[in-house]
Amino acid sequence: MTPPTVPRTLWTERAGILAVASEVNRLGLIWREQPSPDVGIDGQIELVDANGNATGRIVAVQVKSGHSYLKSGGDHWVFHPDEKHRFYWEVFPIPVLLMLHSPAEGTTFWADARQALRSAGHRDAVPIRVPKSNVLQTSSAGDLFYTTGGAADTFLDLPGVLGTLCRTTTGSDTFPLSYFDLFANGLTNLGFALYFGMDVAIEVADAQLPDAAAGLAFGAGEHEFLFGYLRFLVEQNLAVVDISSCLVDWHEREIQPVTIASLTSRGRDLVRLIWEEQRRLEREGRLEVPPGLGVAQEDFVRMTFTSSHYDRIPLIAAFQKSLLSSKDQN
Repeated sequence: MTPPTVPRTLWTERAGILAVASEVNRLGLIWREQPSPDVGIDGQIELVDANGNATGRIVAVQVKSGHSYLKSGGDHWVFHPDEKHRFYWEVFPIPVLLMLHSPAEGTTFWADARQALRSAGHRDAVPIRVPKSNVLQTSSAGDLFYTTGGAADTFLDLPGVLGTLCRTTTGSDTFPLSYFDLFANGLTNLGFALYFGMDVAIEVADAQLPDAAAGLAFGAGEHEFLFGYLRFLVEQNLAVVDISSCLVDWHEREIQPVTIASLTSRGRDLVRLIWEEQRRLEREGRLEVPPGLGVAQEDFVRMTFTSSHYDRIPLIAAFQKSLLSSKDQN
C-alpha cells in the first residue's frame, strides 16, 4: 500500500499563511482564514479599534509564498495575476490585499490589488506592483486599512463627532471652511445622503469670505483638508463612502472626488442631534433661525446642463437611432 503524498509546496504555502496570521495577531486585529476552497481569497482581516471593539471593517487577503513570486522591478515586486483573479479582485466588494511572502527571509510584502486594478491607468498587460517598502512586519493597522478610509485613533461619541466637525477648519481667511460646513451643506436625498464635491466647498467658502474683495485662494493644504473630511466620515462610520473610487481620483487623477454617500444609522443620528442642538440654542436665545430654514436641512443635487449639453441631446438621440438601424441591417 502506498501512503498519500504530501505536496512539496505545502510547507511553503503554509509558511506564508502562518506569517500573515502571526502579524495580524501582533497588530491586535482579527484573522479569519478561508475554510472553503480557495478561489483567490485566503482569508480576511477585521479591524479592531483602540478600545478593543470589532468595527466590521474588513479587508480580504491573498497570500503567495515562495521565491518564485518575488520578481524584482526596482523598488517594487512585479506580480502578474491570472486573468480570472484580475477580474475577481477588481470587482470584489472589499479591498484585496495581495501578500508576497519570502520564507527564506521571513518577510511579507503587500499591496491592495483591488486598488491597483481599479486605477485609471491600469491595463490588463500591466502587472500589480507591490512596493518593497510595504513590509507587513513593520506595518500598522492604519496602513493595511488605508484604502477602507484608514483606522481612527479614537471612535468618538456623537457629541464628540459634532464638536470635531465644528472645530476642524482650514484656518484660512481666503478659504474659510469647516468639516461641519461640508456636512450640513452636503445633506441631500431627504437627509439620508451626503453630497461631496469641490463645487460645494467653493460655494460655501466664497459665501463666508471675511473680505469679499480679496477673493478665494486655496492650495495643497486646503485640498488635503477636503480629502481629510471624507476620511473622517469613514473613520467615524457616518456615511458609506466608496473610498476606493475616491482614492483613484485623489492619487491617479489628482482631483477631488465627487460622490453621494448614504448616511449610516449613526450619521442619521448625528443629523437628529444637530436638530436637537438647534432647538436648544433657539430656546436659550443663542441662535435666531429664519422661518422655513434649518441647520441640517437637506437640499437637492442635480447636474447643471450647459449649452453643450443641450447641443448633445439631439446628437445622442441620432446616435442611438443610427446604431440600432445599422444593427438591424446587419
